[in-house]
Amino acid sequence: MLSQRCLGYSRMASFVVTAILAISVAVSTANAQSTVGTVTQVKGAVSIQRGASSVAVIPNLPVQLHDKIVTQPDSSVTIGLIDNSSLQLGPSSTLSFDESVAINGIGAPSKMTLLGGSVHTVIVGAMKGHPYEIRTPNAISTAHGTEWDLSYNEGTTRDGYQDCKQFTDVKVQDGVVNVANAQTGSGAQDVPAGHLAIIGCGIDPVDPPFVDHTVEYIGLGVLGVGGVTLGVLCATETWDWCNGSTENEGGGVVSPHR
Repeated sequence: MLSQRCLGYSRMASFVVTAILAISVAVSTANAQSTVGTVTQVKGAVSIQRGASSVAVIPNLPVQLHDKIVTQPDSSVTIGLIDNSSLQLGPSSTLSFDESVAINGIGAPSKMTLLGGSVHTVIVGAMKGHPYEIRTPNAISTAHGTEWDLSYNEGTTRDGYQDCKQFTDVKVQDGVVNVANAQTGSGAQDVPAGHLAIIGCGIDPVDPPFVDHTVEYIGLGVLGVGGVTLGVLCATETWDWCNGSTENEGGGVVSPHR
């Protein structure tokens, strides 16, 4: 009788230990995924909206899932991600962290929303090959390992877009970014390095020339497909470096002569 009782206690103790370990692992995983990055640099006034609270951003502050980061004019913040990946939010910008994924047991953002302003993203190391998506009110950009700039602005028109006042710009420095119009669900394009995609409202754009002096890039040709305008970028402040470039007869994108 005593041996049976001892055996019962032993089984119960084993069950309790197993349950505690399982709970500990679950809590550890949840905590890992709730933290999606760490603030590495801050310039100016930057805050995090966390639930009903507003937290002043300082270096080494953990960024959590569902945080919304807001920068003021002349402010910026850099978020360090796993394996030296990073994102930098520019002035007058708002970015929310909507979904996360565990990579080697460490939380990383997988879906975000840029409500205004700009963000520069670098995806390297362990984050390559994992889904990474940033939405704006009118566009979806997805990458698996690259470097690119994404900006969203509204309230002003652009030449060739009639009454449209809602624009997302995607400039790719390295790798490939897939861009689609979020309002129409059409026009998905793979944008390679050295190219710019413009998403205007929910309409199919005409083929306007574009000049972006803020990043010293000049577009040589554009191709409007399903709400996405795609163009080649020329890294110069003037047209001199681009002389000799011509659009092909079909109105597609051409690279400058070197």
